[in-house]
Amino acid sequence: MRNLRIEIPRKIFHILSVLSLLIPLYLFGKLSVAVLMGVMIVFLLPVSYLRIKNFMTSWYWKIIQLVEREENIKKLPARQAFSLAVGIFISSIIFDEKILQICIVSTAVYDGVATIAGLLIGKHKLPNGKSIEGSVAGIVLNTVFLLLFVNIFYSFIISVFSSVIENLSSSKKWYLDDNLLIPVGVGILCRVLDVPAEFPQFFFSFN
Repeated sequence: MRNLRIEIPRKIFHILSVLSLLIPLYLFGKLSVAVLMGVMIVFLLPVSYLRIKNFMTSWYWKIIQLVEREENIKKLPARQAFSLAVGIFISSIIFDEKILQICIVSTAVYDGVATIAGLLIGKHKLPNGKSIEGSVAGIVLNTVFLLLFVNIFYSFIISVFSSVIENLSSSKKWYLDDNLLIPVGVGILCRVLDVPAEFPQFFFSFN
């Protein structure tokens, strides 16, 4: 069984850090998100792969020690964060702001909630080791969050689609990681369905 002391704070950090991308998105537009993710990609790969440790990267390794799995620290720290950065970067280039916000929220909420719920209450396992309870909780909470942007029909469809991606993805290869596939896949789905997304009224909007 996975270490709850590590996994739950790790997923809470995932939810909050990914959702924080909505702030630059609403304030400065999708280019700001692309720039942030680009910087993250350029930083993560050499620092993690070469294990660069100095006064400039000490803050990064402190975060890694707090939220990264031990097996990932031994192999390649922050590999999933790298996948996330690539997925959000691609989405910020291809899709407009209204779709991008849905990609960000689905990546943050579904993945995080499904994992936490699965760890706490998951009893009925799927073939990939994930739980039915976690998947249902992820779908429900993600649907609720997406109601800020789309109606309940689209929010539910997007959440179910996120669940399908999550359960079909592989954590062994970064290019099949759900952190990369969910934002890109959700964006493509929104394009195909021509989802009528809107900005939440309590944030800045774009013309």
